[in-house]
Order: sequence, then structure tokens, then C-alpha cells
Amino acid sequence: MKRKTLIFCAALALFGHAFCGPFEIRFEADKRLDSSIFEAREISAEPFARAALLAGGSSEKEIEERMEELDSLWEKLDARLEPIAGAEERADAILFFIHEEILSKYNFYQTRVDEALESGVYNCVSSAILFMYFAKRAAIPVCACETPRHAFCMIFDENGGIDVETTNPYGVNPGKKRGQDLGGGKKQWITVPAKDYAGRRQVDDRRVIGMVYNNLIVQLQKKKQNAQSVGLAVDAYEVQGRSNASRNDLEICVLNAAGDLSAAGKEEEALELVLKARETFGPSPNWEKRLKVSRHNLALANVNRLPFEEALEAVDKDRESLGEESFAELKEYAYLLNEQKLSKKSDWPGALKIIKMGLEEFPKSQKLLRHQSILMQNYAIDFHNEAADLYNAGKTEEAVAAVRRGLEAVPGNKILLGDLEKMSPAR
Repeated sequence: MKRKTLIFCAALALFGHAFCGPFEIRFEADKRLDSSIFEAREISAEPFARAALLAGGSSEKEIEERMEELDSLWEKLDARLEPIAGAEERADAILFFIHEEILSKYNFYQTRVDEALESGVYNCVSSAILFMYFAKRAAIPVCACETPRHAFCMIFDENGGIDVETTNPYGVNPGKKRGQDLGGGKKQWITVPAKDYAGRRQVDDRRVIGMVYNNLIVQLQKKKQNAQSVGLAVDAYEVQGRSNASRNDLEICVLNAAGDLSAAGKEEEALELVLKARETFGPSPNWEKRLKVSRHNLALANVNRLPFEEALEAVDKDRESLGEESFAELKEYAYLLNEQKLSKKSDWPGALKIIKMGLEEFPKSQKLLRHQSILMQNYAIDFHNEAADLYNAGKTEEAVAAVRRGLEAVPGNKILLGDLEKMSPAR
């Protein structure tokens, strides 16, 4: 099956998550997750920040330290916000504060909130999460928006929604001229260009946390560590309230892990993995497609490994689980494979016998019919060569007898009929 890759805002270097071995795959959600947020489209500031830190791989101790740091920063920011009334103006102050006190360097791949707090390095996701945390504490209605390769925020006031490009300290309401006080009565005017974000869609708070998980998954995919990505996809699936999008992401991770097992010659484990996923998360057309592939591959291995008769029995036994199309393909392949083994020894009668068995079961098989034609021609050529050697040695009667034996084995063959005509006495 063709391998798929999740596409998100960015990828991310890994730090805090403890992963299983190459094929030890986790189907249980992280027990530290706060289940109260699973069905909440809007999450209050503290559990929102905790979930983001956990998604990024922080330990319990690190989460507590970062939460204390965020609380201290809020106390400092709250004092600045006290004299500011309007939601847009308060959002301006929040965003400028974040870039002044926390963020210093943009990196497309840096999604972790704890890393942003520690080093100041950020991207669209980590800056959006920080902005949302402080906006929530300031009681400003806020949400995130997602495009195929970017994330930004929106705040809401009495006039409607206002875009916030969180990667820029002046990103509230892009396109609006904003003044920066330089002191001494001087002011600098700054405008962040307004963007038409193609493919934008408003998402709930759970999806924002999911973005952090998804970026970790992208990095694991780049490292060909698909087995480890499954556990994170499970966490993202639960956090996002088992949404259709998160279910699709989870299925991709499972299927990629199954593909790795298959490529490593562990088809039975690949089959077991998908069966466990189906049992755990319920049915899916994707599971069924992969199960068919694994069953086909296992049956194919049996055909290649077992003696001819045993191989046929094994395919017959698996007929129901394989499905009619795969069953017919494998059965036909079994006949052709063993015909080829005899053909290499020039055992044309034995090879023809196998093909005829196949045609009794699949009389319309074009492959079997084509091989039968080739075999009959090769068989006839052997008789032709034998007759030619005898004829050239002056043994005409023996040559004619050889041709007649050939016509008994391969009735109506044009080469042999031509030989017989040439060898017969002129009338």
C-alpha cells in the first residue's frame, strides 16, 4: 500500500517523550491527559497550557515549573492590561508583551511551548498557544485558525472577529497602521501586511493541542519511526474528542507502522497490529484494505514456500479471508509458478498438466491460456528438432514417426504439420 504522510504547520525536534522500542506500539492514551478537555471546544487557560506542555513532551515536574512561570508572567502582564479597555487594544498589549518578554527568534520547526519559554525560539503554533493562554486569562474571546501550513489566531469584540498573526509583535489586525512610542515625543508607525490565508478554517482549542502532537508525529515520520508515532496519534485522537480529522491521522500512523513491519518481513505482526487497531478503535475501510494486503502477502509467502499441492490447499483454506479477487490471483500464481519450475527443466508434459489443472478451475484466465500456448509451441519445437536431426541424417521414416508423436502430443501444431508435409514423398 502506498505510504502516506501527515502534513502540518511544522515539524519539531524531540525532547521529552519516552518512546517504545521499534515495534512496541502503544494503543492506550497517556494516563496524564486531563479527560475533562476531550469534549470541550473551549478550554480554560490553565488546562489549555498544561495540555500543550504535555503534548510537547514535558515531564510532570517540568509542567509544574512552566505553569508557575506562566503564572508569574501573567501577573506582570495583568498590571499592564489594567488601564486598557478595548479587546483589540488589550490583544495588542498581550502580543507585544509575549514578544518582549518571551519570544525572540522564529524557527519554522519549533512548536514546543516549554522550548519557547526557555529559549525564546518559536513558530506559529507555539506563539499562538502562548497568545491564547494570556488572552484567555484576560477574558478576551479567542480561537485559533489553521491553514495547510500555518496557524494564527482570532479575537472577537462587539464588531466581530479580528485576525492575529502571532509570529509578529504587531500582528493584531494585520493591515492596520500601529504606532510604537520611541520616546522623546517620537513615534514609529508599523503595518503588518494583511494576508489572505488560503484554506483557512477556524478550529477549536483541542485541535490546537493536536497540532503539537501532529508536529511531533511529522518528525517521527521523517526519521522512519512510524511505530512510535502511533501512541502520539492516540493521544491526539483522544484530546481532539475523536474527531474525524484526528481519526484519519491515527489511521495513517497505524498503516505506516504496519507497512514498516511488512517491509521488515514481519507480515504476521503487521496483520496483528491492524487487527488490534480495529478491535480498539472500531472498523474502518483503511483497516480492511491493509488486512487484505497482509493476508495476501502471507498467502503469497505460502505459495512460494510450500510444495505445489500444499500451496493449493493453503490458498483454498484462506479463500474466505482473502476474498475472491485475491484468492483467484494467488491460485493462478500458484499454477504459473510451478509450471515455470517444470518448464525450466523442459518438462513440457508436466508443465502442461499443471496449466490444464489451472484452466479447469479458471477456464477464462488469459495468463493460463497464454502459457498453455507457449508450452505447446515449445513442446512441438522439441519434436521438430528431433525430427530435423533424424531427417538430416537420412532417417526419414524415423523423422516422420517423431513428427507424428509430436502431433499426438500437440494436435494441429502448424510447425509439425509443415514438417510432415515436407517429409512426405512427392505425389
